[in-house]
Amino acid sequence: MRTIRSDDGCSRSRSTRAAIGAIPAAALLLAAGCSTAGSSNEPDTVRVESVAAGDIFDAPHSLTVRPGTSELWVTNSGNDSLTVVDLAEPGSARQLRDGYGEHFTARPSGIAFDEDGDFFAVSNNSNNEVRDIEFVLNPERNSHFKGNNFMGPTLFSAETFALAGQNKQYLDDWPQPGISHDPPDDVPRHQCPAEYWSDSTARCVWPRQGSHLDMLHGNPLSTGITHDHANAYFVLDGCGARDDTNTCRGPGHVARVDFNRDHQEGNGFHGDAVTTRYVDLPYERVDGVPSGMFLHDGWVYYSDTGAGVVRRFRPDSGRYELMVDNWNDSPAGHGEQGPGVIDWSHIENGPGDGDDPETVAAWVERRGNHEAIAGAGDRWIRPMETLSEYSYVWEATREDVTAPDVIGRPAGLAAGDDSWFVSDHSSGRILEFAWDGTPRRVFETGRSGVTGLATTPDGQSLYFADSESDGIYRIDLT
Repeated sequence: MRTIRSDDGCSRSRSTRAAIGAIPAAALLLAAGCSTAGSSNEPDTVRVESVAAGDIFDAPHSLTVRPGTSELWVTNSGNDSLTVVDLAEPGSARQLRDGYGEHFTARPSGIAFDEDGDFFAVSNNSNNEVRDIEFVLNPERNSHFKGNNFMGPTLFSAETFALAGQNKQYLDDWPQPGISHDPPDDVPRHQCPAEYWSDSTARCVWPRQGSHLDMLHGNPLSTGITHDHANAYFVLDGCGARDDTNTCRGPGHVARVDFNRDHQEGNGFHGDAVTTRYVDLPYERVDGVPSGMFLHDGWVYYSDTGAGVVRRFRPDSGRYELMVDNWNDSPAGHGEQGPGVIDWSHIENGPGDGDDPETVAAWVERRGNHEAIAGAGDRWIRPMETLSEYSYVWEATREDVTAPDVIGRPAGLAAGDDSWFVSDHSSGRILEFAWDGTPRRVFETGRSGVTGLATTPDGQSLYFADSESDGIYRIDLT
């Protein structure tokens, strides 16, 4: 493994911020005699370019190249937004924030596109804390809605993210009883703001909730995500089991979530979704540090950040156990995509609002595998909403692909053709490994907040985010 340092000696580089398109010309040299054990003694050089930095980002945590385009999509954990950088058009960087960003992209930690680049999902490192608001008109929401772990990954269309469906500010303290996003449509007229009352239908018609296409709420404090198939994704659940007060007590684990058909922009039906927990796969979250994920050759790789290792598992292995069956007595959908049911109120003879705790409890009581639930013991995690299937997988095949003393705090992951990369948030290094596990290069970035990684399809470029300098940088791999 050769170490590539970021200066002409053993010290860190004197990096500078640059606007998009500004590329420092200085190469980074390997200092003879300063390399780590196992690295080459031959000098080597690598180009590091500053792609974009400054106010266009706010604590960038993850990034990915949108398939079929030259766009780099970046999550900003600091202000619940995304930044899009077109690598082919210098000066094109733009920051986008959904009107409901504090819920739908709440401290976004990871981002993953589907195969065609049309849809993407984000993981949210949040427990639905609803920051900077005190509910006055409906004070019960201060205890029932805030910090209630009603949080998980969110699905969007790349073309309409932050553009469609939003015509009220999320933080407005308008009448909103209950514990869900919005009050039901049967709110009486005297409780409905005048601008939302429809004379033609004699109903309170609340505006839609942001530009999101779908959202699930069983994986709070999630720090990573990767796409599987259609509208299905793997996520890292940093909350794990909860105590009697619904407080996260861990340990974390891996989960697979399948949105199936989306409820279209701004609506709220999640009853066709499938959640599968690989509940005994070890994962330890570190607050403020994203954890990368990717799929390769039938394995899901993920950074176990708190444990200091990168692990992988086979999602098609292990012992499947259905915990709660479909609420409507029909076979659960798997791997579907496209528009579906909009709202729970549209389900004839349905169970009621699928987000309501009493409705969820009735579903678990009626359709739950109570023997399996009892057998799970303290690993039983009650679902937060009514789903078409809720299951566990135990004893999936897994391996550690790095030794525990190689990486201090693994964060971002990126896959190349014949190797893969991991960033070490504790040291600012980026390490490369062949697929057979052979260590390769070590890049000393000279940055103290290295987070997410992304490679380009041609294998020539490695991009990394740095949350301390609010910047995105490129390493030339050729």
